Formats: sequence, C-alpha cells, structure tokens
Amino acid sequence: MEIRHLRYFVAMAETGSLMKAAERLHIAQPALSVHLSNLEAELGTVLVIRSNRGIELTQDGVFLYERAIMLLKYHEESIGALKSRKVATAGKVSIGMVSTMPELLAPSLLRAVRAALPDVTLYISDASSPALYEWLTEGRIDMVVLFNLAEIAELEVVPLFSEAFYLIGADDPSGGRGEIAFDRLGDLPLALPSASANWRKALEEVAGRRGTTLRAVIETESMAALKALAVAGDCYTVLPGPCIRADVEQGLYRACRIVDPDMRGVMSVASLNSRPLGPTQKAVRDILVEVARQIGGIEDAAPVQGALAEVRRVTPSTLFPGQDGRHRRLRVV
Repeated sequence: MEIRHLRYFVAMAETGSLMKAAERLHIAQPALSVHLSNLEAELGTVLVIRSNRGIELTQDGVFLYERAIMLLKYHEESIGALKSRKVATAGKVSIGMVSTMPELLAPSLLRAVRAALPDVTLYISDASSPALYEWLTEGRIDMVVLFNLAEIAELEVVPLFSEAFYLIGADDPSGGRGEIAFDRLGDLPLALPSASANWRKALEEVAGRRGTTLRAVIETESMAALKALAVAGDCYTVLPGPCIRADVEQGLYRACRIVDPDMRGVMSVASLNSRPLGPTQKAVRDILVEVARQIGGIEDAAPVQGALAEVRRVTPSTLFPGQDGRHRRLRVV
C-alpha cells in the first residue's frame, strides 16, 4: 500500500462515487476501480459496496477512511516540517506587546532568540491594544501579545499564561491579609491604563456588574509609570502577578490579590490567519511561547486553556472606537 492509494480511497469515500473521485484525482475511472480492487485484495476485506447510486463504505471502509485521514495529514505535516527546516531562519521579526509585557518578556526572549536564531533581529514595540491590533491588520508587525483576546477565525491565538491580578501600592489596604475584595477598589485612588486597554475594559465590566465605580485619578499606558505612581504612594494600580513578582520580593511596594470575584487574565500571542507566519516568524513565536510560559510558571497550555473558559475576553471589534468616537462596550464571549 502506498500513500497515493490512501489518497485515492479518501477521494472515493468523500465523493461517494468512483466517477466523481476520478474527476477529482484527474485519473481514469477504470484505473481507479482497479486500484480499489487491488487495495481490497491486499487488505483481505470489502471496503465499499457499489450500487447505481454510487458507493457506500462498509464498516472496514469507515475504519480505513478515519485512519487514512490521520495518516495523510501526518504525511503532509511531516513534509512541510522538513521543508521548513531547510529554510534559513534569518531576518527581522516584529512583535507588538501591551505595555505591561516588554519589561517582563523582552530580556529572556532576546537571550533565547540569540541562542537559537543568531541571524534573526527582533523588533519589539509596545502600545495600546487598539494600536497593536491595527498594526497587525495593516501588516506593520508580525504578531501581537494581547490580554484576554478571544479565539476567533480571523486570528491564530496561542495562550501563553494565566495570572491573577493584584492591587499594588506603597501601603497595604488589606490590613496584612494579602487579599482585597474587588469592591474595595472603588474606595481607592487608582492609576490605570486608558479605557481602550483590554484589561481596563475587563475591570470596568466587572465594576459595572457589581455597581462599583473605579476612580482613575490618572491614566497611562506605561507600566513603568504605573509602578512609579504606586511606589510614590499617591495612588494604587492593578497589575498581573508576573509583572510585579520581582518588585514585591525586593520590597518596592505591597501587593494584594484581588478576590471576590477572583480577577485573572490570560495573555496570548496572536497572528492573522490571512497572513500566515513564515518559518522564521513561527520559530520566534515558538520561542516566545516557551519563554512566556516559563515566566508564567507553567509547563504546558492545559492550565491556560482551562482559565480561558473563566475569564472575560474581547473580540477585535471591541478594540476600536465606535462611530460616535466613544469606545464600544466590552463584548463578553
């Protein structure tokens, strides 16, 4: 049995007709019939039942069809992987990140890429979620790292890590408990990103459902500014765990996990399905995924996939302002 025999059989099974399969495969129908007879003789079983209406798979035929699909897919993927290995991984790869991520990911990512892909140059840019998505669709960057992004057909989304959110500041408003109820945030002066930031949208959506108003005394997209404002003691801010872990260990500020409800976010890397990543971009993305998951403290995507069902995610349509100039309300999916 050869790969082509499996391909012929799959075509027959999917079209339900020797004539249609022959047209699809661009071979003569008598030749296809001979291939089928030889395949049945080799396997010692009847694979199809022929009638005036076409062909119908027997139980053995269904068994073979299901496995033939998997074998053909594996064969194609193996050929593609071998071809990709022969393509030199070199050039520039551009990655857009929300402002909380470069400080967290860039150093480790650079070291890993330089070790594995010495001929690749990284370009990392940080901006707001709407700007990043616009740059992605315009082809100005290869991939983006975004917060709580929905998995939709338009994007190829790979979850990186899930992490709890913390209120940080110069003092501890929880009284040493290490946790603070979400509703307490409405009593505190906050430094937050702009309303277009995905995790600000998530905070506001939860606040709206609970009848709480968040008091943002200053807005900025800069994580460095958010941290500096919290350290100064004039206000508090909210950041994910990986972004603050080292600072808390150094005693730069205090952190309280936000609970009731438990606030968690999922960071993902996304690219456009309409503009598939090339071998070099894929190699960098694979390294990015590995580095991010190490930083997030996970070994595989299973915990993140589970968290995706629990967090609120935004679709790309919610990343852009509406026609009236105001940002659309967060759409929960």
